[in-house]
Amino acid sequence: MPLLAFARASFLAAVVLMPPHAARATVLAFDQQLVNGVVVPTTDASDLPPGYGNRVAGSSQAVPGGQYTYTQGGEGFTPNITVAFTSFGPFGANDTSLWSNDYGDLTNVLLGNENSGTLDIRFAADAGYTTLLHGFDLAGWSNTDYTIDAVRVLGDGNPLFVATSVLVEGNFTGPRHTSFAFATPLQADALHIEIDYGNLAGRQQDNIGIDNIRFGQFPAAPVPEWPVAWLLTLGLAAMPWRRAGPGGPASCGHAARMPAAASVAVGRHQLRRGAAAGRLQ
Repeated sequence: MPLLAFARASFLAAVVLMPPHAARATVLAFDQQLVNGVVVPTTDASDLPPGYGNRVAGSSQAVPGGQYTYTQGGEGFTPNITVAFTSFGPFGANDTSLWSNDYGDLTNVLLGNENSGTLDIRFAADAGYTTLLHGFDLAGWSNTDYTIDAVRVLGDGNPLFVATSVLVEGNFTGPRHTSFAFATPLQADALHIEIDYGNLAGRQQDNIGIDNIRFGQFPAAPVPEWPVAWLLTLGLAAMPWRRAGPGGPASCGHAARMPAAASVAVGRHQLRRGAAAGRLQ
């Protein structure tokens, strides 16, 4: 094969063979609980199993008593992220629970204690990695809509997203749940989702459930291994480079395109991220 054709083929092969360093994401669906040391399907008023969501490396994760199962949005899993679930109230930290149904159309949700004011989910990335948040769903029990004080996402202690007076769907009129979907993932080493329902009347705080938490990681880009580095070098050396005019940079083939500004879609609303927080428009 001619040298140029071989070099181009080598370049394409190198791109395919490069170790993956794109973002990865895991979806927490809360489908298991631990009963008497055995992992079983989630039932109402069950406890969150210990270690759930930590360092997810595949669709099933062997643990004492069975296996936890996970899904992912096409990006892979999150072996370098840990996650903790807590609810907070007037007397400090409280436990969380699982419930199987009647939170709108969601199945198997996480909820806070009935005397809590917030439900908190905290993610921590290993050194050299970043936590990404793609989205999550909220719904109200028993198939009821609620308006809660706020939904916040903090990154390393700083607000990345804030929505106030949030309608949490759940009844049979209109959407059955409220979705938060971040087209450009929110990212930080340590991410914190805070669901603030402190305005709800007593013993209604556990009527807000969260599900389908889609979070990810972005690792440091790996150095291509041999022969990938050699193939890239050979391919790039043989690519047809075009000289730019005076003072302009050289380019290879076609001009690069910059991505358009991203927006955040939340349910039926559009939110746009600013330097500190997003606002409903």
